[in-house]
Amino acid sequence: METSNLYIPVNIKTRFEFFDGFGLAELAPTVAAALISGIVAVVVHAAGGGMVTSALIVLVTIAASVMALAKGENNLSVVDQTKCVLSFLREQRQYSYYYADEWGGDA
Repeated sequence: METSNLYIPVNIKTRFEFFDGFGLAELAPTVAAALISGIVAVVVHAAGGGMVTSALIVLVTIAASVMALAKGENNLSVVDQTKCVLSFLREQRQYSYYYADEWGGDA
């Protein structure tokens, strides 16, 4: 029986992406953040803020959301890395160590 190795190229995408690391799964939270920031911008504008302030609130929120949710080369976004760090910190245990002389003398 003849065996052959299957070669799968590295650059094949398994899902649709608008640009590298940002697909439909990342678009939904970005749209939600844009809607919430739009509501905040309307409230700020109604409270006497200028149009520039309202526009900046929406644009900065969208840009920050895209940057935080886009996945990098290791397939982790900033949000995913933060989740990993927080779960790692929760799993850490601290053990108190008290130095004692091995032979029973005063230390």
